[in-house]
Amino acid sequence: MGREDIVTALRRVPLFSRLTDGQLDWMAGHGRQLQFKAGTRIAAQGDPADGLSVILEGDTQWTRRVGAQEVPVTSLKAGDLFGELILFLNSPHPTTGWAVTDVRLFRLEPSTFWELLRVAPALMRGLMELASERSQPQETSSRQQPELLSAGQLASSLGAELDSPSSAARRGAARLRETLRTVSARAMALGEHGLSPAQRGALLALPREAATRGAAAPPLGPVARMEREEALGSWLESRGVADAWETAPALAASGLDVAWLESVATRVGPVLLADVLAWLVAAVSGDVLLAEVERGTARVATLVEAMKAYSFLDPMPPREVDLHDGLESALSVLNHRLAGDRLTVERLYDRGLPRLKAEGGPLEEVWTQLVLNALEALGERGGTLKLRTFTEPGRVVVEVADDGPGIPRDLMPRIFEPYFSTKPGAAGLGLDVCRRIVERHGGELRVLSEPGGTRVQVRLPV
Repeated sequence: MGREDIVTALRRVPLFSRLTDGQLDWMAGHGRQLQFKAGTRIAAQGDPADGLSVILEGDTQWTRRVGAQEVPVTSLKAGDLFGELILFLNSPHPTTGWAVTDVRLFRLEPSTFWELLRVAPALMRGLMELASERSQPQETSSRQQPELLSAGQLASSLGAELDSPSSAARRGAARLRETLRTVSARAMALGEHGLSPAQRGALLALPREAATRGAAAPPLGPVARMEREEALGSWLESRGVADAWETAPALAASGLDVAWLESVATRVGPVLLADVLAWLVAAVSGDVLLAEVERGTARVATLVEAMKAYSFLDPMPPREVDLHDGLESALSVLNHRLAGDRLTVERLYDRGLPRLKAEGGPLEEVWTQLVLNALEALGERGGTLKLRTFTEPGRVVVEVADDGPGIPRDLMPRIFEPYFSTKPGAAGLGLDVCRRIVERHGGELRVLSEPGGTRVQVRLPV
């Protein structure tokens, strides 16, 4: 089969039908074909994970050795795939596969499989659901592999966790596509004014100026943000900007205010103002949407890394990290959960904290998970989320606290227990994964809770 034939075959697989042509072509270019004659063995029970395999042609039969007997487990045919579960768990093949007819496989090596999840994040949920379905028969047919019994819980819950950032990235990308068309149309409208090279240069500097101001602007609380959005919306509406109230939140999120827009109006003059504002609003909105897409895809990549960390795969190479940057990144990822006036975020940062040599991605996953836990504890009633950093002899401490109801005393002994959760549909893996990551850095994760509040402290060696 040539590359185009492989793309066509992959497109017929229901799980891959949601992928773009570019993503399917990437798969075709990064895998290899394997052929097995009828009656030959494809994989043996106990063999190490060797990749994600798609059956392009033929039928297979899979059995499990129980004592001295080979017990039939399942049959797979063209269009089916296998290997995803053992890759997620970093475990050996639980069954032996045989070619019933001549069989042709398409296989992605383990390292390529993990890269695929970054190239095509939408694929993760489907693979998790498939892994969850396949783990259920193993739970009832074999008691000799207890590590597989909870795979269904792991797969289904991580699939749900990945759904939010990947969906947000898809929505942001769709809106970004429309916004870029708007930017082009409004740039053409500006071009009809016969601008001089100096005027064009001045206008092109405005988005960069807006980005610089946004990066330097301090974060706003919910009330201040609402007030700024209202002021921006009123100002834009009074100057005839279309969709003024829909675009005001994007400008506020970018750190812009009425004073800056007034300065723009003074520089460009009344003749150009309406078209300049329309173009500038579209350009700034595009930057905001691009940031949303970047955060969503980064979140997917981080969850994949957390999955690999939980599965005891190789750790990431250490680098210099700023703990405050990681905390701010967590707040940015969960920005949609912080909207409204019912939540207050307090930052008590010791800016003299030293930078650490650590695994940046996994540590950011720790901060995101701890902040998410605090927000879920606060629930609909809201409250205060407090982020605090300080030093102790030889250690730095990061504390994430909330003034929620606290953890019941009888549940405290179980909070690090894998798969235990009081939230319906939750994995119950969050604190366990966080603990593993922190301990891998030589640190300690401690939870202090009482009625009226919970504090989670992470201590890391300097």
